Amino acid sequence: MRISTFQFYQLNTNNILDKQSKVNDTIIHLSEGKRVITAGDDSVAANSILNFKQEVRVTEQYQRNITFASSRLENEETALVTAENLMDRIKELALTGNTGALGAEAREAIAQELENRLEELMSVANTRDEAGNYIFAGFQTNRPPFAEQPDGSVIYYGDEGVRQTTVGANVNVATNDAGVDVFMDIPNSTGDFRASYGGINTAGTTVENTGRTFVESATITDPANYDPTAATGMPPDYKVEFVDLDADGQVEYQIFDSTGTQVEPAAGSTPFATGQTIGFNGLEIVMTGEPDAGDLITLTPQESKDVFTSVREAIDWMRQGRATDDEKDRLQVAMGHIIADLDQATNHITSTRANIGSRMQVVDSQNSINQDYLVTIETARINLEELDIAEASTDYSRQTIALQAAQQAFSKVQSLTLFNLI
Repeated sequence: MRISTFQFYQLNTNNILDKQSKVNDTIIHLSEGKRVITAGDDSVAANSILNFKQEVRVTEQYQRNITFASSRLENEETALVTAENLMDRIKELALTGNTGALGAEAREAIAQELENRLEELMSVANTRDEAGNYIFAGFQTNRPPFAEQPDGSVIYYGDEGVRQTTVGANVNVATNDAGVDVFMDIPNSTGDFRASYGGINTAGTTVENTGRTFVESATITDPANYDPTAATGMPPDYKVEFVDLDADGQVEYQIFDSTGTQVEPAAGSTPFATGQTIGFNGLEIVMTGEPDAGDLITLTPQESKDVFTSVREAIDWMRQGRATDDEKDRLQVAMGHIIADLDQATNHITSTRANIGSRMQVVDSQNSINQDYLVTIETARINLEELDIAEASTDYSRQTIALQAAQQAFSKVQSLTLFNLI
């Protein structure tokens, strides 16, 4: 077979260029330190590497979210620790002021400190984070969520928004608690109804209680049978009237609904026994103490009570006079409810703080999971993408030698001619 001069040069040139290209590719891979630089190096590996890099970016965003979530939860926890300490001090002051030996000046001093503690509690409820956002305002983070009114009541101007932060695949964590849930909607210490003592009875007579009776609880236990007066459009209040119908000195009770209909017992009266459970219309109430005939208790539906009202009631209680024994008894009953409300508020804040702790545990756990996952996918990526330097150096040396041999062979072959044999 005859080979033309052109073919000879073309074949050798292609051979040298091919070997030169391989040497150049190896140099590029060595300089980059990567086995796969383009999809042409390994299309399957290149696709996997892109997926791994995407997973890294997503997981790193999760880690940034974790930093944000941890900061917000720590800020809220710090605020609630302060609130707990304030509530402990407020309750201590209430118990101290309830001592019968204290005079009006001592109680006024306690009332003034309670006012200071109430201001501090308001400040905690309006806490801002490092960015200046109000942490208990829900989504309305640019304005103070709580404001005191001229009458001493507190209004919540935030909303019920709870921000969710994604810290892992399908893992979301609430990074705030709305102030209405923390400080306003605190479960009523007596259950579903609020008790008031004295007032206007079913006969239209104004009553001031002279006995000492305390409503321990008033709870809806059977919702299906509750509120039989709803069809009349009347609010479902109940009045508990204490009587002595047979004049035997044994105090009895009668319970009327908001229409004035006697519901317990259906007729007549039932002797009162302290601590007994009285059930009617899907409700159960427990009362303790020693009522006098003629006393009245009104039960009004109220599922929750805000902490600021409870503290304000403690302040007002300290400033009330104590002229007669009957007034002292009435104040003792009122203070019993105030202390129960303060306990309930403290427990509610503590429960919220415990919930924050569980969320922080989720964040910490997900942080560890994300870090482990980053290590796993980085290892997988490196195994596919990174270059084995020792192997590549060996290939480079081999390819360089092959290139040099091809160049030298071409140089010698092309110089051969028949004239050298003449």
